[in-house]
Amino acid sequence: MPRLCKFYPGICLTTEEKAWKKLSQGKKNLSQGKKNLSQVKKSLSQGKKNLSQVKKNLSQGKKNLSQVKKNLSQGKKNLSQVKINLSQGKKNLS
Repeated sequence: MPRLCKFYPGICLTTEEKAWKKLSQGKKNLSQGKKNLSQVKKSLSQGKKNLSQVKKNLSQGKKNLSQVKKNLSQGKKNLSQVKINLSQGKKNLS
């Protein structure tokens, strides 16, 4: 079966034309790959910043939890003292 190039000479690409086409496509792919890599680097940088902020928030949360525990402990002591005072007050009324 004859190739279409024999009947339509402009339809077939030469080896050189095919090589240039592949090179052109390769350059486009490389350019897009560089853009994608740049975007990945930006995303990674933002992720690192976010992680740093999460760590700071976690540290602050731990400090806050520690303070809440201290306040709770002090509140329990105060409640105990109130109960003692209430008991003493009842005795004094009797």
